[in-house]
Amino acid sequence: MKQHYVVQAVMYHWTQDFQCPMGAFCEQEELGSILKGKGVKRYKIKKVDDDPVPNWEASDWVSV
Repeated sequence: MKQHYVVQAVMYHWTQDFQCPMGAFCEQEELGSILKGKGVKRYKIKKVDDDPVPNWEASDWVSV
């Protein structure tokens, strides 16, 4: 089932990493490949369908 994910993404631009929030509407299995196509190197899920993920800041980064 497709859901709307909001993630805190780490991207590499020029010579530095930077973080930004990003959204994607997809199935969970597709999320990594969609973010990879956008240049994301790692991410943490912040929200799923407007429901905040508790304590997302303390979760581990997921590599793409």
